Amino acid sequence: MQSYYQASRNIEISQPLLSGDIEADVCIVGGGYTGLSSALYLAKGGLNVVLLEANKLASGASGVNGGLVSGGMRRDQFYIEKSLGKEYARALWDIGEKAKYHARDLMDEYQIQCDYKKGIAHPNHKQKFCEDSRRYVEHLNQNYDYHDIEYIDDNEMKEVTGSETYFGGSYDKGEAHCHPLNYALGIAKAALLANAKIYENSAVTSYKVADNDVKVKTQNGSVKAKRLVLACNGYLENLEKRLTSKILPMNNYIIATEPLDSGTVAKINPRDIAFADSRFVINYFRLSADKRLLFGGGENYSQNLSDNIAPIVTRPMEKIYPFLKGVKIDYAWGGKLAITMNRLPFFKTLNNEKIISAQGYSGQGVALASFSGKLIADKINGNGEIFDTIAKIPNPSFPGGKLFRIPSMKLGMLYYSLLDRL
Repeated sequence: MQSYYQASRNIEISQPLLSGDIEADVCIVGGGYTGLSSALYLAKGGLNVVLLEANKLASGASGVNGGLVSGGMRRDQFYIEKSLGKEYARALWDIGEKAKYHARDLMDEYQIQCDYKKGIAHPNHKQKFCEDSRRYVEHLNQNYDYHDIEYIDDNEMKEVTGSETYFGGSYDKGEAHCHPLNYALGIAKAALLANAKIYENSAVTSYKVADNDVKVKTQNGSVKAKRLVLACNGYLENLEKRLTSKILPMNNYIIATEPLDSGTVAKINPRDIAFADSRFVINYFRLSADKRLLFGGGENYSQNLSDNIAPIVTRPMEKIYPFLKGVKIDYAWGGKLAITMNRLPFFKTLNNEKIISAQGYSGQGVALASFSGKLIADKINGNGEIFDTIAKIPNPSFPGGKLFRIPSMKLGMLYYSLLDRL
């Protein structure tokens, strides 16, 4: 089924497939946020840039996600401070904040029309989580001088969400939500205007590193470049085996209802904000510009996306909003994102920095992935301080090796999804 984002996109881009052998300063593999942003900044800097996308631009996670423009990293600061120390945690927080504001700056600079709206609430599905939420808000207020976030009590959260299933939680007016596909295509348009060369339907089959260049092959052509950027995320597969043990592809699904009447809209989302709840298998939801409920929930680690997405997602939706049972679902879709063991991003350079990789955003890629493109460009241009800061994050490999890491993650996911229900 077509995604709502595809049906409501406001930019049409069609690029040829690569045919023949060409040369470039930098070859980028992957036409999502990271690859497109890298292409934009590198081309603006005067480099000859070629981007290769296996399908259509932003056809992966960048064009199908929940559209939440979040700050920080995927894990909260309590976790990062405990794992990496307070000084490093503060540095990563500052990077996450820069990523959040960079996304808005891109939209403003290139006039990207993507339904950008402020506000994300994080409701708790269990009462016992509320004290932790309150402590976390106070921690950000006091120790990070971050005052866009506030604690919301049980009654106010029920009013804000229009659901009796939630308790208190936090509300962050500094975070935002947008139409993710229009945002990605807006970056692509800007990259093309900066003279980046983009080829669609040009899957990379292999590459080989030589002394002075990298030879990247597709079915119908090749690119010889000085540098290679891997921006594949959940679609990396076996292109670079030195990276595959650090990230794991995961399928995530979203539905869009029919447009809702004004009474229902006022009940379920009076502030027109986005939500991401406290479950391990997160439910995230918001209103579209034409007042549909966009609801994401349900995930799995199968190689292929489900053929029957709607029931996977309507079940959690109907638990939160029982009165929406039977509402018409106009769109249901999914895509692959990439998670890491610690849910923190995985940046890496290989072969004396001829190869630069950024992936593993673990579901928080709208702001961070598009900012990563700028960081990659800075790294290539000799200013890699922020890239290197992220690259220092320890990233353990998934257990089980190539054969058993997906089965082991399925067991772990089953365990945590059971905890969500108990």
